[in-house]
Amino acid sequence: MKRLLNARKSLKRKAIIMLTVGALIGSVVPSLVSATGADTQAPTAPTGLQFITGNSTSISFHWNAATDNVGVVAYQVYRSNFGILVGTVPSTTLTFTDTGLTPGTPYSYSVRAVDAAGNISPYSHPIGIKLPTE
Repeated sequence: MKRLLNARKSLKRKAIIMLTVGALIGSVVPSLVSATGADTQAPTAPTGLQFITGNSTSISFHWNAATDNVGVVAYQVYRSNFGILVGTVPSTTLTFTDTGLTPGTPYSYSVRAVDAAGNISPYSHPIGIKLPTE
């Protein structure tokens, strides 16, 4: 009889422990899901795009970092009125050099930020320049 009572107490303790653990997991899981849920917010557009240096066939420029609710992972650099993706750099790089350009030709550039979920910011304000002829 004593053995049966001990077995019941043991089962009761296990049931209480399992219910407590279940309640704890149930309270933690929703916050984990919301913390790791789909990120749908795009980063802000990069700002302050400006030329650093250049010559008749290349241009270097830089910009200020964009912000994001989770974090920016890369920047996409576009040439010719937002049309041609000419490069992607990691978020720690806020400069880009475009090479192999045609002397005497006008070019325009803009930059977009990308976060880990693939959300893409609006374009930065574009900048334009005409390369020297040599």
